[in-house]
Amino acid sequence: MFLTKEEESMLNGEQGVACQKSMEILVALGKIFNADRMLDVSSVQVAGVSYHNLGDAGLEFLHEIANDGKVRVLTTLNPAGMDIERWRELNISEDFAKKQNQVLDAFIAMGIIPSCTCIPSLVCNL
Repeated sequence: MFLTKEEESMLNGEQGVACQKSMEILVALGKIFNADRMLDVSSVQVAGVSYHNLGDAGLEFLHEIANDGKVRVLTTLNPAGMDIERWRELNISEDFAKKQNQVLDAFIAMGIIPSCTCIPSLVCNL
């Protein structure tokens, strides 16, 4: 897969660990799907936001990425694993809520808008 000099710089870790890990994932996906090159985007939506999907390993990964990672385009979140305001009324456990909020905090630290919707165009007018 063709990479620009900028993309190679990211992949080689010259722009931080979070950027490098992100590029490693994107390049691997590109190879799986036989992509010729990367495409420029102006906005993205992050799926897999629920702690139920991520577990402790995913939460640890997010903390690592959030340590020096920042988004470069408008980025929103898919729904979380609970109603972030009324979780107690829905009998969500304190432990799950705590970990789900840590997931959201990691995304927020990266500059991601915590929209928690599957229709970001209605929230951010993408």
